[in-house]
Amino acid sequence: MKFGPFMNFVVGQNGSGKSAVLTALTLCLGAKAAVTNRGGNMKSFIKEGEHMAAVEVHLRNRGDGFRKDVYGHTVVVQRTFNRDGVNSYKTKSKSGKTISTSKKELSDIIDYMSLQVDNPMTVLSQDTARQFLSNSSDEEKYKFFMKGVQLDDLYALYQNLKGQQTVIEGVLETKAEDIRELKEDKEAAEGRFKLLRQTEDLRKNVSTLLLQLAWAQVSESEAVLENTKRELLGARNARQRSEEDIEKMEVSIASWGTKVAQAQDAVKSSSDSNSPLIEQKKELEDKIVSGANRLARAQKSERDLDQQMRSAKSQIDKAKRDAEVEKQRLSEADDGKNTLWLKEKEELIEKKALLKAQQNSHESLYQSEKAAIIDTRKTLARAEAVKSRKESDLRDAEGTLAELTSGRSNGLTVYGQNTDALLAAIDRASWKTRKPIGPCGLFIKLKHKTWSSILEKQLSKVLSGFIAFSLEDKDQLLALVRECACNHTVFYSNPNSFRLKEPSDEYLTILRALEIENEDVQRTLVTMNNIEQTILVEDHVEARKVMERCPENVKYCYSVNRQRRGNGFSIKMGYIGSHRNITCRTFSNPSQPRFWRNTYRAAQETIHALKGEISAEQEKCNDLKQAIASSEMSMGEYNAKKQTRSTNLHRTEERIDELTSLLQQDNTGMELMRLESIIKVNEERYDQYASQQGDNTNEKQRLVGIVDDLRSLVEQLNLQISESEDQTKRLQAAHNSAIQQEQQAMVQNSGLLEKLNQQDAQVSQLESSIERMENGLVSMKYAAGRIGNRIQLKANEKAKDIEGRLEKLNFELERSDARIGSSAEQIAKDFADKTEKYNEANKEVADLQSLHKALDRSFQERMERWHYFRKYISVNSRLQFHLLMSEREFDGKLVFDHNNGILQLKVQPSQQATDTKRNAKTLSGGEKSFSQICLLLALWEAMGSPFRCLDEFDVFMDAVNRGVSMGLIIKAARNSIGRQFILITPQDVSTKGIDETADVRIVRMPDPERNQTALQVRPP
Repeated sequence: MKFGPFMNFVVGQNGSGKSAVLTALTLCLGAKAAVTNRGGNMKSFIKEGEHMAAVEVHLRNRGDGFRKDVYGHTVVVQRTFNRDGVNSYKTKSKSGKTISTSKKELSDIIDYMSLQVDNPMTVLSQDTARQFLSNSSDEEKYKFFMKGVQLDDLYALYQNLKGQQTVIEGVLETKAEDIRELKEDKEAAEGRFKLLRQTEDLRKNVSTLLLQLAWAQVSESEAVLENTKRELLGARNARQRSEEDIEKMEVSIASWGTKVAQAQDAVKSSSDSNSPLIEQKKELEDKIVSGANRLARAQKSERDLDQQMRSAKSQIDKAKRDAEVEKQRLSEADDGKNTLWLKEKEELIEKKALLKAQQNSHESLYQSEKAAIIDTRKTLARAEAVKSRKESDLRDAEGTLAELTSGRSNGLTVYGQNTDALLAAIDRASWKTRKPIGPCGLFIKLKHKTWSSILEKQLSKVLSGFIAFSLEDKDQLLALVRECACNHTVFYSNPNSFRLKEPSDEYLTILRALEIENEDVQRTLVTMNNIEQTILVEDHVEARKVMERCPENVKYCYSVNRQRRGNGFSIKMGYIGSHRNITCRTFSNPSQPRFWRNTYRAAQETIHALKGEISAEQEKCNDLKQAIASSEMSMGEYNAKKQTRSTNLHRTEERIDELTSLLQQDNTGMELMRLESIIKVNEERYDQYASQQGDNTNEKQRLVGIVDDLRSLVEQLNLQISESEDQTKRLQAAHNSAIQQEQQAMVQNSGLLEKLNQQDAQVSQLESSIERMENGLVSMKYAAGRIGNRIQLKANEKAKDIEGRLEKLNFELERSDARIGSSAEQIAKDFADKTEKYNEANKEVADLQSLHKALDRSFQERMERWHYFRKYISVNSRLQFHLLMSEREFDGKLVFDHNNGILQLKVQPSQQATDTKRNAKTLSGGEKSFSQICLLLALWEAMGSPFRCLDEFDVFMDAVNRGVSMGLIIKAARNSIGRQFILITPQDVSTKGIDETADVRIVRMPDPERNQTALQVRPP
């Protein structure tokens, strides 16, 4: 059966089950069976022959509904009960899904929707409606009013509150007696406690001594802890000093290792440089022996030629004397013909001698020119060698420039292979202190490009090296270097500050020639290369002079090798015994430049300079070639003149031979010719010997010069070899000393490491002791704090002394307790406990009194509100009743007597115009029923229930009053927005002018049949 949201009329004949509908609605919503007046229990509502029954009601759940997200727009309530007395409830959603089977869920729904199913004014059954409308007295009307507006329930709650006040009053009376007893106990304990006060000073002294003893023990423990902390601080400082010593020693070991390597290199370099000198000396000595042998042969030849020349000269002189005698004889014997021939011959002989002399002179010039050509060719060869070397330097410089240009995109290539991989591995790793830095060359800029190559060579290890900041990080970095297949040196940087000992500002040091952006890099360069005490002097001679002066804070000096660009000299001043010694060695250009910007610029400038020098050497070679060509041309002229002289000499010799033949034909001159022949032969021999003697003399002088030069060179080589051997010995001694120093440093470092281990163990032991002491001290302070706050102790007061005094006081206190009979603690505890119980009882009584006052105040306030609600509900009901009665032009009035619990109806029908209003009992049946309906509607208006049910409200009305009452009820329903009305009547309301509309629904029950046992409900 479906009802409309506003007015619903359920009509049907008697026995059709109209009243059963309200009974089912009431029971399903949780009402008790007695409320319906149709059965004493739920079993009476079960059909005969059936074991159980079920009722289901659908409640509209729109708007601000109850748990709409669960139930939706409709809440279905189902109640099932059986003959065994078992009841069950189900609340379901519109879809039929069971949400809950708890009665509490139904109660929550009833409370949320304010259905008030137990309110007799909400659902008036036949009996209740009949009694209310016809037979109710003024007292019953008042009771219906109080129950309908739920003031009775509210009053009952307030009376319950009043009952609680009564209970509290009884409790307070009981507590008063208890308090008297507790007070007596407290006073008795207080008396005993007062007796105890006689020993209070003694107990205070004991407490004071206990406090002093506790804090004295704390102070002594703190003193021991402080001494241990100072000892720990000293141990840590000692360990730190040991670590610093180890770091310094490791730096020293590394420095000595470097020095050992440098010394070994120096020994090898010195030894290697001595071998060529020895080989050169041997070659020179062989040349000296060969030259001496040749010189001895030349001297013997000189002596032989000199003897032969004297013999030839003697024969020439004798032949000339004989020839003069013969000429004188012939001039006297002939007419002078032979004399003329002889004279001509002599003139020709003189001419021949002159021509030979000229020929010899020209031959000497020719040989000089030839020697000059040889010297010029040698100079040309040397110039071409210089040019070739410079061209090689040019190719090297161009290769360096190309390497720098190709490495511009990746500046790390100059530091070795896999440097980028090593940097990536460093970034990925985690470090104990901070991340290592490197390569160090990235943090260095060169101010003076002249020293680029030299500094590259000397600082190469540091430039390509990395710096770690702890020994653990150093080991980890070395492992990464090996893992990345790199060849980088790893240095350890000690964070301690250091002082620089620099020379005078007049000297350019490596430190001053560099711009170093990182302090750790600078510290490493100072430690490893002494850059602050290494000066740079371009001129090698000047550098040696500077080092001979032994300037302060200068250990090394580098100079430029001007014969070999990019190379240099390393000069070190030292002492061997009491003698000052200068060590100088050369070094070559580095394989890879690391001052990229400076080196790139220097390479460009070097290429430019080398090209200029090569051009100058080329011009020099061209000049020498021209000189050689000019000399060769002169030699050609000499050869031409030599040919002319040879021709003239040949003609002269032919004429001499011709004259000799003429003289031979004349027998008179045979003797003279023989003598002249002797002279000629001896002169030729003499000239030949003289020429040989000249050549021999020149060769002798040349050999003497060569031998002297060779001997001078040998002496120089001997000096150099001696110096080199001495230098090698000194370097070997320095190398041995460096090895010894390195070994000593290693031994010292081992001792320092062992000492550090002992110090670590000591520090660990002290730290453990301090931790135990601190934990014990915390416990002691906590225990002492529980006794009392910290106090100032006397100077030099020991815990042992305080403990002795405390024992004496405790002994005296025990004697006092024995005299009292109970211990002071027991008496004090008994007094404290009884005082606490007494105070707690007083507090409890005070709390109950406060609660009683609060309940009384709350009761009074709530009763005032209750009277206020009753007053205004009564006023509203009177007003509504008057308005409803005026619908039939009745003058109606409700009279409330709240003191006596009476509700009277005063009605004056309109046709009886009089000031006297009649009581309801004096009204006619229709007037009385109409008045009762108006009263019911007025009371309904004061109710909060969303639906109202009335069974057979018009049973005592006539047709006129029934029609007016129905119209009045419909009008009231329309004015009561949000209220649902269900009215049951056996009358056909359609005959009263009431039709079914949008807000009025008429539900007609089927006529009953014989033996009908169930309702026949028409579908909506």
